[in-house]
Amino acid sequence: MARTKKKLTKRIIALIVCAAFIVFLALVAFGLQIAFWVSDSTIRCIQPDYEMQELDLDGELDYELLYRQTGLTKIGIERALKKGEAGKNLIKQIQADFFEPHEVKNDQVAPYACTDYIEKHVANIFLEDGDIIVTSATHISFVRIGHAGMVTDERYGNVLEANAYGTYSKIGKIQYFTNRVNFMVLRPNPEMISPDVVQDVVKYAKTSLLDIPYEGLAGVVTSKNDIKKTQCAHIVWWAYKQFGIDLDSNGGAMVVPYDLAHSAYLQPVQVFGFDLDELWK
Repeated sequence: MARTKKKLTKRIIALIVCAAFIVFLALVAFGLQIAFWVSDSTIRCIQPDYEMQELDLDGELDYELLYRQTGLTKIGIERALKKGEAGKNLIKQIQADFFEPHEVKNDQVAPYACTDYIEKHVANIFLEDGDIIVTSATHISFVRIGHAGMVTDERYGNVLEANAYGTYSKIGKIQYFTNRVNFMVLRPNPEMISPDVVQDVVKYAKTSLLDIPYEGLAGVVTSKNDIKKTQCAHIVWWAYKQFGIDLDSNGGAMVVPYDLAHSAYLQPVQVFGFDLDELWK
């Protein structure tokens, strides 16, 4: 009888522990879902709270005014003006998209994971090989992991990217970024990275960094200094690291798009949907 009671007691304890564990997992799942909903509700495409002005692109340029009106830095404005009338027209289109109200749409791509879009593709500045594109418009629960890519052919808007489990790194298109709620075009600082090195990085990326399996936690479940598996920011970081340039702004085990956005080696060219002063904070 005593033995039977002991067995029953052990079973009851085991059931209680099991039930408590299930409740704990349910609470964690519910908490992650709540955080996911909150993150979805707070993301927005930041737009000017001041009036759109007619731009004078022929006289003396006020780069601060142009930045406030277009999200283009001096680098971006000068890059456009080198193209003559086509560049001026692009600046004006970028300004129109910059001021236009945009509807935010949430596309759930996995449990607790979502990408945030707007209703259209906006105009982007002329690209140059080696440019890096970052966005914060992807989140897992409340964590904004974002996305990143590197321009490999400026003529066609080709971008090296690694973006989802079950896929492999590939050459995609800039349009994968231009309908996100925000994005930044960044360029390698020519005072720190020579154009020749940038071209070497791009050539290496196109010949050696395609068809690599995706791993969202590359740098955690795999070594950061290994390219057998990769993710969006890791593959961009890896390409430049092979030529002695470390774009990871905090030097942690895992490099993420936020780290690229804060790299001292990179300069903003175009800002869309981010706060113009804080950028990605």
